[in-house]
Amino acid sequence: MGKSTVGFIKFNVSLMNDYGLKVGETLVYGALVSFRNMSIQSNTKDEQGHVYAYPPISSIANITGQSERSVKSHIQVLEQKELMTVKRSYKKGSKEKNVNHYYLNTEVLKAYSSADAAALVKTTKVKNINTKETSKKTRQEVSIADAEIEKWFTHYQGEHNSNSAKKLNQLTEKYGSKTVVKAIHNAMENVNINTLLQGSTGLILSRLNYENLEDARLQLKNEKEKQEQFLNQPLPPKLDYTAGLKRKERERPKNNGIHITELLG
Repeated sequence: MGKSTVGFIKFNVSLMNDYGLKVGETLVYGALVSFRNMSIQSNTKDEQGHVYAYPPISSIANITGQSERSVKSHIQVLEQKELMTVKRSYKKGSKEKNVNHYYLNTEVLKAYSSADAAALVKTTKVKNINTKETSKKTRQEVSIADAEIEKWFTHYQGEHNSNSAKKLNQLTEKYGSKTVVKAIHNAMENVNINTLLQGSTGLILSRLNYENLEDARLQLKNEKEKQEQFLNQPLPPKLDYTAGLKRKERERPKNNGIHITELLG
């Protein structure tokens, strides 16, 4: 086989720090880069002429030594970090999934791959930003705008980075702060954070989908209606706790003014 013109990804501190990659995510991304190189060698492209990788989840799991469930979770995180896009497909006339097509971000590949990666990181544009330091600074400037959302997202050990902040800010603009906070609570209900090997960030963000956000909005609406019904209920009649005492006082026999010594003889 001829040597790929793209080369294997050079995973260095810069790449992992810039994109907040964990070990498992790094391994999956590296595997996809390798499969993409194989596509280049075999001239595998889509109708638009774009190169893509198409390994089964099982193959990625075998190569990286991880479970298929973990691989799927890592792929979601890599999508959220905009390191690649995934075209999911199904077999014709069936709900059975077909092999996914993975399109890696070519700007990232140019900046962090090949033998000259160290030099390229300093000079190549990543996402149209002039240098690595500028890119890192720009990403750090993106923060979660709503304090209440930030409070609960980090409470559940969500990682506050530019990618999570970007998505949470977009959801806040569309659904409002209270709905997003409610959806975060729902997403982490009955979840033991200590059992999450890859952290809770990907789990929370993946569960903040249209269906769950609409459920959260409906829950808030129902809670508000119940509260209003309670506040609008008529007050119960005021009870006169002295009525019994007054009745007993009236029923007590009177001595008609006769002195007690007269009654005793």
